[in-house]
Amino acid sequence: MSGLERRYRCLLALYPRAHRAAHGEEMLGVLLDGAENRSTPGVAETVDLVWGAVQVHWRHALRGHSRRDTLAIVSLLAPVLLLTGAASTVREIRSVARLDGWPLRMWLGALADVPVWSAWLAAVALGVWGMRRASVILAWVANAALITVTILDPARHWSVDVAPGWVLLSVFAALAMTASPGPRHGLALLGRLRLSILVGTVVVLLALTTTARGMHLPLAQLVQLVVLVVGVFAACRLRTRSGRRAALVLLAPLVVVPVVARVLGYLDVYAVLPLVLYATPVAVTFGFGVLLHRFDRNSRPNRN
Repeated sequence: MSGLERRYRCLLALYPRAHRAAHGEEMLGVLLDGAENRSTPGVAETVDLVWGAVQVHWRHALRGHSRRDTLAIVSLLAPVLLLTGAASTVREIRSVARLDGWPLRMWLGALADVPVWSAWLAAVALGVWGMRRASVILAWVANAALITVTILDPARHWSVDVAPGWVLLSVFAALAMTASPGPRHGLALLGRLRLSILVGTVVVLLALTTTARGMHLPLAQLVQLVVLVVGVFAACRLRTRSGRRAALVLLAPLVVVPVVARVLGYLDVYAVLPLVLYATPVAVTFGFGVLLHRFDRNSRPNRN
């Protein structure tokens, strides 16, 4: 086996096993025929193969009933998980309550975010009650409101390295409500017990972020991350394919984005940090929509 073939096989190993079994040798033959005298894959060719692997994985992850079930679970759990962001509102209310006189302007500022969290709660409630169209409309309204308040006052809601992850989860929640049967179907798949587990996780996270005192910041963030991951895993039915994929969709933006921010921070590239982080939700959301569109287009029956 030549070095070039070995490198191509390493790239093709990124594709799902079933896809490799059906098309792997054919793809390898095409790549080797087009390689000419090169000893290594070109940069553009490598990027194209990696992007193709991502597309195939998403198509496999979101195909058929598995796709509908995955998005239905996300449409149920993501809005509930987003209520963790209400910690900023709780902290503001506690701060204003300690002031003498309770100035009206301060109270209006503290309660400014309440409509955002109320809209997300109402959206998932309407979805559970079967009012799917109303829940989708309200979800997009809540999503737009959340993006607006985060842009206007990012320091209050979440730090710059965390906010894009929550914004991305908010966009995923609205997309999932739009493209799936809705929270009612998600509740039928999970059951009330698992929904209660996530509600309990949100309550614990709210308590940790609003009442914890004297804990070293990295340690506090680690504890919150552990509670988040354990709670999401417990709420999703990990024994099912749709449950595992829903957990991935729920956790990916909340884990990957902060990690990327920390890496960029260690590399001392703070000048481009906001641009990179806030471009991430746009890029991922656009890619998510494109993949769904391509999947739906490719899965339509041939009428000829």
